[in-house]
Amino acid sequence: MQPENIIADEPAWRVPRQSSATASSTSKVIATRWRAGSGRTLEFGAETAADCHVVKIVLRTMNIRFSVSGRTVQDGVTTPGTVHVTEPALPVRCLFRGPYDVLHLHVPNTLIAECARDMPGHQAPILRSEAVPSKDIVIDWLGRALLEANPVDGSLGQTYADCISMAIVARLLASASGVGTSERSRGSKLAPWRLKRAIDYVEARLDEPVSLADVAASAGLTRMHFAAQFRAATGFRPHEYLLRRRIERAQEMLVATGMVAGGCRALGRVPNPVTLHQRFQTLRGATTARLA
Repeated sequence: MQPENIIADEPAWRVPRQSSATASSTSKVIATRWRAGSGRTLEFGAETAADCHVVKIVLRTMNIRFSVSGRTVQDGVTTPGTVHVTEPALPVRCLFRGPYDVLHLHVPNTLIAECARDMPGHQAPILRSEAVPSKDIVIDWLGRALLEANPVDGSLGQTYADCISMAIVARLLASASGVGTSERSRGSKLAPWRLKRAIDYVEARLDEPVSLADVAASAGLTRMHFAAQFRAATGFRPHEYLLRRRIERAQEMLVATGMVAGGCRALGRVPNPVTLHQRFQTLRGATTARLA
């Protein structure tokens, strides 16, 4: 009998697959994944359960329109590391314009209350659906570490997943209570219209040489000002963002055609097959052998 995946793909958007783990999950975080490499535009709706919060962690660059209770909280390109919390019993909808990959954590209200009681000197923080999803690179890396729970053998895999999930919840509670947020406030972010221009410029040239000066010029800024504001807005240096997008584009081409040559073209200047393998494994959590 095939063992159940700890991080299971969702049968429907934001709906955990029924398993022995979900049956006894009143005090545990359940992690699920919603992903597709299709270029189609698809829209889905759901409602958060009354007994939990849902934490969304974006794993790849996506173009979406996301709304909570009929109010649009994001419309356009969203980058890895974007985090959003939906409160219990709220209706949500999302329009996916192309490929998507999202990690959802279904966090019981009782667990949040229990964690909050262990935070001395602070009133119980509340995780709310903020107007604009936030960027948190620490949660991005924790989310990617969580995906590695499936290959861990036996009960240790579940223990591993529980520990990483609790670290994410603790990070969110600390942020909600105002602890450790000074780093986020540093530097001004790139204006949305400038960010869109820069991303559109990069998207149109993923298989071509792209310089920082060219991307900065597309946004109407100098290289120095652009680089700092781009990182503040996305959490990535411009060259890191470009590399991630090339990796994602190459993955899409590999999945769609099974041809490594097409994937390599999307990556631009990659010196050798070893580097190709390493960059897929580091940034996407998958190797070329598993994708092909």
